[in-house]
Amino acid sequence: MPIAAMDNSVVPMEPREFKLFRTLVHERTGIWLRDGKQIMLASRLSRRLRHHRLTNFADYYSYVQNIQDNGEELRELINCVTTNKTSFFREPHHFDFLANTVVPEIQSAVLRGGPRSIRIWSAASSTGEEAYSIVITVLEALQANQGARSQLPPSTGTAKTSLPRLSFSPGSWKIEVIASDIDTKVLATAQQAVYGSDSLESVALPLIKKYFLRGKDDMQGRVRVKQEVTRFAQFKRINLMDAKWPLEGLFDVIFFRNALIYFNQDTQDIFLRRMVRYLKPRGYLFLGNAEHIPWLHGILEPLNQTMYRLRDAEQ
Repeated sequence: MPIAAMDNSVVPMEPREFKLFRTLVHERTGIWLRDGKQIMLASRLSRRLRHHRLTNFADYYSYVQNIQDNGEELRELINCVTTNKTSFFREPHHFDFLANTVVPEIQSAVLRGGPRSIRIWSAASSTGEEAYSIVITVLEALQANQGARSQLPPSTGTAKTSLPRLSFSPGSWKIEVIASDIDTKVLATAQQAVYGSDSLESVALPLIKKYFLRGKDDMQGRVRVKQEVTRFAQFKRINLMDAKWPLEGLFDVIFFRNALIYFNQDTQDIFLRRMVRYLKPRGYLFLGNAEHIPWLHGILEPLNQTMYRLRDAEQ
């Protein structure tokens, strides 16, 4: 008998069914669901069974494998499986380093004839807070060097490089933040750039006033990221398991934070070795606080607080 459409109960998942879905998810996304994740997976996928009025996971697995819908149901399944936890300026030491080390290094290169260009990839961007935090950090760092007072929190330890003033205007620098995720629903949220007011609890008030609009009437309790920030962020769906990633050019920094924990080490190694090919010479990779990659220290020089720098080719 079909499940009632509004029933929120969790459909039981048999061990053999869990293994089938675990293999499917791993093959299509690289995500590895460890033993013990069976109840979590059943809870998240039960909504898809209710949607299709199916009574068991064996039938749903067969449905996913056989439906001719250009992969739409598989994308819905993946959306259910992915975990999307993020916030503005999460793990702030990375943004401090970006503002006080990376941007000044690029500015120094400009003084030697380099391009006025900053390219950053947020490789597991979720609902967009990380990408917009990156843009705000870059804008503030560039403005600070032309004499304007930065609204970023004080440095947590990295001294800001003293540079001759470089002119900054929206058209004088090419700022590009590519933000990607496999989950189409979180990408839609990111592109809307609208968040609950409580999401800004840890953001400095001057930054809120400068880069966010508070909602009124039916938007009460919501904030929107201003267009002067969103214009520099481009969101796109990227499945890291795909043979070709829709990316062009190299990046000064890649943020790939709090995502490695969802992959086994073999998959981590594959993804990271591909990613470093997209770094500019001496470019940076930022990982999450609990993520460490000692087996890649020959390629990536460990700095501190899960920040890495691409070593010179001859090394």
